[in-house]
Amino acid sequence: MTLPSGMQLGRQFDWTRYARWDLFATTGRTPLSRDVAFVCFNDRYVFVHSKDRELTGLYDAETDSRVRMDYAHAMAISGLSDGNGCNGYYTDWIGPGLLYEAKAAPFLPRCASRNLDNEALGNRSWFDRPCDPGPSPRDGDRRDAGSPVPSQ
Repeated sequence: MTLPSGMQLGRQFDWTRYARWDLFATTGRTPLSRDVAFVCFNDRYVFVHSKDRELTGLYDAETDSRVRMDYAHAMAISGLSDGNGCNGYYTDWIGPGLLYEAKAAPFLPRCASRNLDNEALGNRSWFDRPCDPGPSPRDGDRRDAGSPVPSQ
């Protein structure tokens, strides 16, 4: 799965435990973070909440590397925070599995969480991707929504 920044989320199989999602550099070969639980992303940055807390953080597609700084500063410089959650292509933190485009994908990000109002996002065709038209998590349905704000 290639994100608008060119970074890639890939499904990796750890035969001792389970399949996991990992973040790779724009080349698709260099691993950056593993065990990705949730992402918030725009055209340059990806903030990853990893099950491995050491790998939770901000990743920059221009340098294909992690930007080491605290959560608040990372969200501010990346433009990924609007004070209410994610301000990337989605307004909710999204699990990587929801972004996987399979012909019969059982779960999709909510259409209501697409961040159509953020005019800074350059890849408008991203919003043409399939989405779940069901009720918004803000309407009380929390089944797939997450807001994993990492420790500061």
